[in-house]
Parts: sequence; C-alpha cells; structure tokens
Amino acid sequence: MDINKLSEERALIAKEAQKEKDTLACIHKEIKKRKEFIRSLHLLEENRYDNTQARKQYGSLMHILKKYQVDMASAPESFQQMSRAVQDANRGLEFGQKGEERAAKAIALLGNRVLSLQNLRLKYNNLDIEHDLVIIAPTGIFSVEVKNKRHNGLISEKGILKSGSHSENLIEQIRRHTNSLSRYMEEIYKKQPQMKKKLKVYPIILWANDHSDVKDHFREVPVCYINRLEYEIFKKDKYTAHLSRSEMEDICTRLKKRKQQNRLYPLCVDRTYLEELTEYCLSDLKKQMEDATRRLRIHEYDIRMLDKKIQQKEKGFFTKIGELFSRDSI
Repeated sequence: MDINKLSEERALIAKEAQKEKDTLACIHKEIKKRKEFIRSLHLLEENRYDNTQARKQYGSLMHILKKYQVDMASAPESFQQMSRAVQDANRGLEFGQKGEERAAKAIALLGNRVLSLQNLRLKYNNLDIEHDLVIIAPTGIFSVEVKNKRHNGLISEKGILKSGSHSENLIEQIRRHTNSLSRYMEEIYKKQPQMKKKLKVYPIILWANDHSDVKDHFREVPVCYINRLEYEIFKKDKYTAHLSRSEMEDICTRLKKRKQQNRLYPLCVDRTYLEELTEYCLSDLKKQMEDATRRLRIHEYDIRMLDKKIQQKEKGFFTKIGELFSRDSI
C-alpha cells in the first residue's frame, strides 16, 4: 500500500474519530443539562412538607423516572422498593386530594346554607389536630372524616376500616377530633355560657368515592356517601344545635382566626434516593459515553498504527532517493 492510500485511510479514520469526539461533547452537554434540570426542581431541600407540597415532590420524582426512561429492571431491589413507595405515596395523596375536592363540590351545592373549613388544623393545650372538613350548619358543628378509597371498605363493629390491604382505626380518629373540637369551642366561648348548649360537635364519615362501596358495622358514627351529605347534616331530629346565621358566621370567623399552618410531614424518601435517581437518569448516557470512548480509542490506535506505517514508507522512500543520489555521484 503506497503512502497516498495510507494517508487517505488515515484521513477517513481521523474523520470518524472526530465524530466520536463530537458525540462525547454532546453527551457531556446532555449530562450537564440533566443534572441542571434535576437541580432546578429543588427536590428534597426541606425535611418536611404539607400534603400539596409532598405531592408535587413525589410527582416530580415520578416525572424524572419517566422523562429519562430509567430502567427499573436493572436497578437494585432497594431502589425499586423506594420508587414503588414514591408511587404509592403519590397515589395516596392524589386520592386524598380528589376526596377533598369532591367534598368541596358537595359543600358548594349547599350554597350559603352552611359554612365550611377544609384542612382545619387547631392547637389546644397539648393537642394538635387537623380536621379534614368542618361544617357549620344550623343543626350543629360537624367534624367530617373524608375517606376516598380505591377499594371497597368494611368498617368493623370496633371501628376499624379495612380497604384493600390498608386498615385504620376510625374510632380513635373520630374521638380525638370531635372531643378536641368540642373542648376548643368551649374554650373559645367560655365567656358566653349561653352558647354552651349550642356548641354540639357531631362526627361524620364521608365516603368520597362513588365507584367503591363501604359496609358499616360500626353504627355509632354515620357513614354517608357524597350525594347523601346534605340529607345527613340537615336531620333536625338528630342534630339539635339550632344555630342562627349570625352564630354560624361567628363560629366560622373564630375558627378561621385560630387556624394553624397545614401540618408538615416527612417524605418516604431522602436525599440518598435522589442521588441514586440522578445516577440512574444518567446511566444511558454513561453507557453511550463508554461506547463512544471505546470507539474513539480504537480509532486513535488505528491512526497511530497508520502514522507508523506512513513514517516507515516515508523513511523507505527517502532511503531509496538517497541511494539514487549516491549512485549518480559515483
């Protein structure tokens, strides 16, 4: 093979090597872009979040998994478990939020006949209680536990709600919420004893999912579906507070003034998970980078070998030229 052909081959390989260098530059740029995008989301910067913030955080984590097509099958089981926990937590918050939205719509249909406060967090002495929904109606004050479950529910005689694989003690929640709200109202109106007989707090369990059923064997607390809420709270023979409109408004105003910031909760994952997630989001790029680097090294090796051959050819060529000049001089 003459020098021209070797040079042509070298030029072609050098061109391929430059393509790999350009590919590597693009990969490095994309890695930087992904890292900056994840940092821009400001994930897991706080230790605790309210439900709305937590859902936003979980949603962002799930978006990242989908956006960068993280291969869960190749990830360690520990990472898969944490990712499933994120999905479950997000789904739970989503259902809870939808339940609250359905409850709000049901309240809106009642117009000005009632007043309501959602996610009412109150602190009294050592108690810190967050009520899903408080309804102030002419018939009384209602502490409403909103339950929005995907699966059918069963409430046992002891007040244990079972839905799918989940179970919770409703009677403890209900007693804690109604008793604390009753004591709180008495404290607010302690200088108005005439109001004491009207400060009646009643518990209700509101089943917010129309696509699932609940069987109630508890009986001590009414369980009603969204479309039955109006009929329940206006049972004058059952609920007998007899609040006037001005009294309802006064109660609502006083509770609003004492409402605390929404309770903050820790997420089910920590920064270690975010660091692992970031690495898995870069895994496909790193694999591409390894492949491109390997191809570049091969091209660089081939170029070095060709350079040696070209040098040898050139050396041989100049040796022959030298020999010809030597003969001519003789």
